[in-house]
Amino acid sequence: MTSPQIERVDAIPILVTWLQHMAVAEQIDSHWTPHREWDGLRYGQLAVLFLTFVLHARDHRLSALADWVAAHHATLTTLTGWTITPADVTDDRLGRLLDVLGEDSSQITALQQALGRHVVRVYALPTRVARIDTTSFNVTHAQAEGGQAAHALLQFGYSKDQRPDLLQFKQTLATLDPGGVPLLSATVAGNGADDPLYVPTWHDLVALLGHADFLLVADSKAAALSTRATIAAGHGRYLIPMPLTGEVPALLRSWVLRPPTAPQPLLLPPTRDDPTIPRAVGMGFEVTRVLDGQTATAQPVQWTERWLVAQSTAWAQRQQHAITARLARAEADLARLRGKKGERADAVQERIDALLKRHDVTAWLQVTVTETATVQRRSGQKGRPRADAPLHEVTTYQVQWTSQRNESALHEAHTLAGWRIYVTNSPVSDLSVVDAMALYREEWTVEHGFHRWKGGYLPALPLFLHIEWRIRGLMLLLLIALQVLALLEWQARRTLAAEQTTVAGLVPGNPKMATARPTAERLLALFTSLHLLLQQVGDDWVGQVLEPLTPLQQRILHLLQLPATLYRFQARLSVADAAAEG
Repeated sequence: MTSPQIERVDAIPILVTWLQHMAVAEQIDSHWTPHREWDGLRYGQLAVLFLTFVLHARDHRLSALADWVAAHHATLTTLTGWTITPADVTDDRLGRLLDVLGEDSSQITALQQALGRHVVRVYALPTRVARIDTTSFNVTHAQAEGGQAAHALLQFGYSKDQRPDLLQFKQTLATLDPGGVPLLSATVAGNGADDPLYVPTWHDLVALLGHADFLLVADSKAAALSTRATIAAGHGRYLIPMPLTGEVPALLRSWVLRPPTAPQPLLLPPTRDDPTIPRAVGMGFEVTRVLDGQTATAQPVQWTERWLVAQSTAWAQRQQHAITARLARAEADLARLRGKKGERADAVQERIDALLKRHDVTAWLQVTVTETATVQRRSGQKGRPRADAPLHEVTTYQVQWTSQRNESALHEAHTLAGWRIYVTNSPVSDLSVVDAMALYREEWTVEHGFHRWKGGYLPALPLFLHIEWRIRGLMLLLLIALQVLALLEWQARRTLAAEQTTVAGLVPGNPKMATARPTAERLLALFTSLHLLLQQVGDDWVGQVLEPLTPLQQRILHLLQLPATLYRFQARLSVADAAAEG
């Protein structure tokens, strides 16, 4: 009698079912057809297995998939209904899949748009607000040689992770509010600027959603006049903070010091902790301007733009505290500064200027350097000089300095602290100053995806791939994995909001802590103690999940709108399949 076997089930049924709801296999197979000599699992089926592995094991190494599938073979074959052989999940076959997925950028965009339309429709996602952001991924790869280096994906460029010594590639990400569900992403060379990436991504979003009637929220890299003109000409709307370059600093200073209209308090909706008191977060006003510009295709356009001038109280306090701290450090360094022997005033002034620049307090701290010359008549002989000995004059210099704060400039800096200009072409009826501030405060939602890719639940680094189209194929699949996490959160939070309740027990060590915004990581972690017991019955292996679901696990399935019977499946594996698996 063969001894029973046990497989870990964990959250695999949730992940497989979710990928099936998203129609990932069908969408991939509709865009790529395997070669006639390709047998076994189709591209879409292999992608689903790899995505389940990535989400469950938090690993994207191609060579690790085969062992993982072997360890969960009965669970996977039962949930999918596919015949999965060891030859289907080799790293060579998975590498070929990434080659196919990443070799054509237009096909990548087409798949993302088709999958995005399906997700928006199936999960009834709101399409009122979208966000776009960019980041860079540093890798430890060697640089390409010869003529390929100029056109390679991995390039040296401005590193957002402060690693300019490493090659990198850049990644764009477009998401939908309020769940931060990612829809589009592009992998581009690491030496390019971020500014030109926003217009094509916006066009792709319009094509995906089928309309331009949404508000695009982006950071200051999207504030180029041609980008705003393109969106306005395309009947789109945007909300973008202006960078402190060009005419913006002078305009901001003028408007804040002499407001054209009286600033109004910015009151955000109350929190769940105190639903009776609105949150005062700052003050603001707006100025309307008529702009003339050209789109990215040099088409002239004129449109009306609202410049929202707003101050965040918390940010103002942080900036004011930083100014005070920098001044204190600069004055302490000045007090410790000592003149060198023979050093003149101009040399001391250079050292003081460098010190002020290092602390960034040049505008607020005035240092006056004075030099006193003392002339002495000395004999050139040793010992007591004779009465007729020749004398010569020796001049010595004493350098002193005093510092004084520029109180008027300091007062102005404290007054300007926390103020920023945001531009939008959305009418007041659709977007007030308060609404704009509330929306921009949620900019972290798009960055949350980058955090998950950079050492979070779906780490793309370290990157073990070197062929650039494989890197693009991997990032495409990691985008789909990111969609899974975001949709899990969106569905759970939407159910809780509809029921006006919370869920507790997700935080280890604090079972009473309740939340209305559970994360996908917390939800999936509750399913790490479920096992499938396989026993031989005649010519088959038959199995079922050992542990009954806890009330909390059943509640999570309810929040995700998944059937309570999801873990009551009966696994069946033939003896031949079990032998092949072993």
